[in-house]
Amino acid sequence: MQLLAAKFNQIASAIDATNAQIAALQAKLSELQEHQQQLLSVEQACQSAIAQIGTALSMLNHVDPSEIGTFKAAVDAQFGTDAIAFLEPATPEPAEPIEPEPTAPTAPEPTTMTDTDPVIDVDATTEPAPEMDVEQALANMPLPTLRSLAKSKKVDARGTAANITRRLKAIVTPADLRAIG
Repeated sequence: MQLLAAKFNQIASAIDATNAQIAALQAKLSELQEHQQQLLSVEQACQSAIAQIGTALSMLNHVDPSEIGTFKAAVDAQFGTDAIAFLEPATPEPAEPIEPEPTAPTAPEPTTMTDTDPVIDVDATTEPAPEMDVEQALANMPLPTLRSLAKSKKVDARGTAANITRRLKAIVTPADLRAIG
């Protein structure tokens, strides 16, 4: 009976570990779904703004077509690439920790045991996480996190995410990424 008790404990440990991983994945799924909903709202707001600009341009064309150039210059000044690159988010989003994907433990292989076989206590563990790819991790970071990391490394934090990533990838180590995650 002790052999079966050890197997039951081993399987129970594997089940507990798997349940913990499922709970973590469900929490991450909820976060991602909320982020997706926020992105949808942003997309709808952008489409509405673009439609309003189109309406204003049509009205201006009807009233005074000679002022279309002035209108376009104002739109470029307000929403051009350089102006957008320096905007800070209205509410900075918290930095998301970079964690390796959890792996589910494998089920023990069924074997036929005899009464003379020794009882072996097996510790169910997951595989070690692979070394973090710095460039990929930087590419997946939200812009506010990239800016914070750039400031902490004394690197220019202005510009697009791609530009900040380009500056950081030469000086950031996996240990730096783990420290912010």
